[in-house]
Amino acid sequence: MQKWYKGNIHTHTNESDGDSDPEVVVDYFVEHNYDFLVLSDHNHLTILDYGKDKPDLLLIPGEEVTIREPFNIHVGAVGIESYVEPVYGKDSLDTLNANIKAIQTANGIPILNHPNYKWAVDDKMIIKSENLKFFEVFNGGTHANDLGDMRDGNKKNTDQIWDSVLSSGKLIYGVATDDSHHYKVFHSTFSNPGRGWVMVKSNSDSQNDILENFEMGNFYSSTGVYISDIFIDKNEIRIDIDLDPTQIHILSPKITDQQFKTEFIGYNGEILSVSDDLAPSYKIKGNEKYIRAVITSSDGFKAWIQPYFLSD
Repeated sequence: MQKWYKGNIHTHTNESDGDSDPEVVVDYFVEHNYDFLVLSDHNHLTILDYGKDKPDLLLIPGEEVTIREPFNIHVGAVGIESYVEPVYGKDSLDTLNANIKAIQTANGIPILNHPNYKWAVDDKMIIKSENLKFFEVFNGGTHANDLGDMRDGNKKNTDQIWDSVLSSGKLIYGVATDDSHHYKVFHSTFSNPGRGWVMVKSNSDSQNDILENFEMGNFYSSTGVYISDIFIDKNEIRIDIDLDPTQIHILSPKITDQQFKTEFIGYNGEILSVSDDLAPSYKIKGNEKYIRAVITSSDGFKAWIQPYFLSD
């Protein structure tokens, strides 16, 4: 029987630009009941025996393959079997594609990290990219610009980027990560852990099962809203919000007046339906092309459901 497993797939230690030893980072995620973790240091494959003594936390090898100049291309490499050397191309798109290919050569899963960091990657580049199936719809770091250009709207937010790519016919999944760097001081101006994660539905917490289901899109992404079940067939999409862990996450288990808004979203970002139920559902009409959903709690936390293409 499948169950949900919680994991962070983008985090840093002092093996690159984080402020804490890998052991300290691992301990944080053990203490906060994560099931798996990817240590994704910049251009460094951080592997430690320490984590083997933590049976409740699966450590999956990873790296953030990083090009800082002149293109600012950062690609997460999840489940790699060897260190991936960054590859410089003739332009941003060529660099992105080259590093995707290098990660796949190391048997890893490439993920475009924080596309709006320094406004480096837009929806048009993602559409033109090759073999890219994942990007960060939420990054908990301090410079990710997930909300887009707040002045004149010329830069899309990450949800708009997602819908633009999906509307082109290209399937891409959205992940949430904390991109944590700072474990000593917790403040909004620091990149702290615990801000974003993925929940993978899997038969077990083995690396093979977790990555296989993740790669199939059998997961949702969250900043604090939990889901007990997602049901999809050709007629309906139904989501069951799991109230108990959601309330525990916001440290308010006695509060019972928390509200939720679920938006079912389709082609070109059109809002197809809005629900305030704890078990929101959407009846598929057949002309939507794709459908995804975003759940927002009255405390501001979110969960993103992966897109369903009707051609599937």
